[in-house]
Amino acid sequence: MIFIKKIRAGRTMTESILTRRQALAGLAGLLAYFSLWAALPAALAASFPLDVVEGIYWGHEWQWGYYKHPPLSSWLLYVFFRCFGALGPYLLGQLCVALALWLTWRLGRRVLEPPQAALGSALLLAVFYYTLPSLEFNHNLAQLPVWAGFLWAFHVALTERNPAFWLLLGALAGLGLMVKYSVAVLLAAAGLFMLATPARRLLRTPGPWLALAAAALVFSPHALWLAQHDWLPFVYAHERALEAGHGGERGSALNFLGAQAASHAPLALLALLARARLRWPAAGGADSRPRRAREDLLFVWFMGLAPALLLTLAGLALGVGLHDQWGMPMWGLSGLMLASLLPRDPQALARQGRRLLAGLAVWLAALTAAMAALLAWGAQWRGKPSRMDWPQAALAQAVQAQWQALSRCPLDSVSGDGWLSGLAASALPGPPSVMVEDDPAYSPWMNARRVQRCGSLMLWPGGGKTPSAPLLEEARGLAVREGQWQLPWGKLPGREPLRVRWRAYIPPACLKQD
Repeated sequence: MIFIKKIRAGRTMTESILTRRQALAGLAGLLAYFSLWAALPAALAASFPLDVVEGIYWGHEWQWGYYKHPPLSSWLLYVFFRCFGALGPYLLGQLCVALALWLTWRLGRRVLEPPQAALGSALLLAVFYYTLPSLEFNHNLAQLPVWAGFLWAFHVALTERNPAFWLLLGALAGLGLMVKYSVAVLLAAAGLFMLATPARRLLRTPGPWLALAAAALVFSPHALWLAQHDWLPFVYAHERALEAGHGGERGSALNFLGAQAASHAPLALLALLARARLRWPAAGGADSRPRRAREDLLFVWFMGLAPALLLTLAGLALGVGLHDQWGMPMWGLSGLMLASLLPRDPQALARQGRRLLAGLAVWLAALTAAMAALLAWGAQWRGKPSRMDWPQAALAQAVQAQWQALSRCPLDSVSGDGWLSGLAASALPGPPSVMVEDDPAYSPWMNARRVQRCGSLMLWPGGGKTPSAPLLEEARGLAVREGQWQLPWGKLPGREPLRVRWRAYIPPACLKQD
């Protein structure tokens, strides 16, 4: 009998070692995956994506807000750009995804069995939003770890009743609103959860009100900026929402919901191919769960589905257009929801988990190869450039050489077309500021005195309409020179060169003699 027990103990130890080895191999694979997704775009892309370009020139100015968005995302992007150069934006994007997975795992350890938690967090990489969109760091991507951290802190605050976690929850809410206002949808879902479940009794305790005070404190500097700048981001968001309708704004809300379902197609296909046996836990029987486990399951499913449903209902009720990408941070619990439907039996869970993880590994390897191929040869396949195929280095070199030929002073700002000026500025030393076209309120870091003292270089597409630049048009005594460049498309050698018009506004003290 003792001999049999020793054999069983040896098997258990061996199984434990194998599990540990598999876990270490999985972590090494994830590290390699995230490293490739940071390094390959930096090496293969000819230019930054649009949102990265905007974020860099906003973050360069260190404002408490910008005309489209709150400031935190742009600050982080600019710091990573300055520290790591071209690698920075892509590294930051993958860190956001990795941090979101880790925080989801932390929550999963609280609401599910440990194997389900690990599996559920890893399966997030089968949701489309966590893969290709992560190449373009923007406010949607920056929300991923904020939502994941908020959900973890929310569950801890609800179950442990520790005032410190309510303060942490409020701080995360405030930081989330400093990333993007759509975090308000998450806060609304959390409030609805408290009202619709027995958690409402906590409203009679100091915790939720401490969280509210902490959120208000963190958000207050940006709130002051909003009041001082005529609520510019809300005006922008309203105009953007009106443009988003597809054959009617209410139809846009339904399209949004369809796009969220489509983003889960890889996850659904993975579950199908892995022959995952999904079942909602019964109220009784072998797979029944104690009350606390059922409450945890309710938390996962309610908070996993409510934000997207609330936003869709708001779009239908208010008749505002919804952009598909607004749903990007809303699905941090999708993997845990799937994992919660797997059998709790250890052997059955292990079999299905291995198949799901094997399928996930194949999916990520194929997607990584596809990503690299698209960055390297996508322009040739499409016959036209994407935002990551523009000749950014050649444009920046042309700007630098032209300004140095005309002026003895450093280039202080680039203006005109937002895409071209931002693209050039983010590849120039300094970098120079960007003056957004049309409305001076969009560039509060620029003013007439600065323009008069330092000048600017305006860029716009050849053949296009000359941009409106009120501060430049009102300047007096600046020398004006203009011309045109023709820049080759590095990834499309047979394409007609990119024509860029330029106009230099040079202070007399800086002007070199012609």
